[in-house]
Amino acid sequence: MATIFDFINGLTHNKKEWSEWTEPDRKGFSPYMINRWLSMRMELTEVINELQKYTVGQLKHRDVYKLYHGFLPNNKSWAKYIKGKKEDKYDPDLIKIIQDHYQLSKFEALDYIPLATKEDWDELVTMYGYSIKEKKRMLKGLK
Repeated sequence: MATIFDFINGLTHNKKEWSEWTEPDRKGFSPYMINRWLSMRMELTEVINELQKYTVGQLKHRDVYKLYHGFLPNNKSWAKYIKGKKEDKYDPDLIKIIQDHYQLSKFEALDYIPLATKEDWDELVTMYGYSIKEKKRMLKGLK
């Protein structure tokens, strides 16, 4: 079965026609993922953003493939994958304590954590009466 990289190469480097893909490969084609990967190429970001209104949900997968196949330049390029923010980096209980103490949203609390030291957060957790074992678990990975 074809991977996302096979489809990207088929649209850009190898220029493989839609009819050349097998039926199982065609079913694995995802316009959303294609948009996501293509948008990581800086020269394509704005165009892909405009086209995604039509490519996700409105056009058939075959038509999306044909659109990109005809539109994209025939070249091999590399785009660095941009990862999202890792939300599970911090203990959920620590996040909840910070949210409640400072009256913040979860995302604001996640932004606050690296702004203070491990000792500062230890003091806050101690203030709420958590055991040494619980504190150790919550503060694991903090600097």
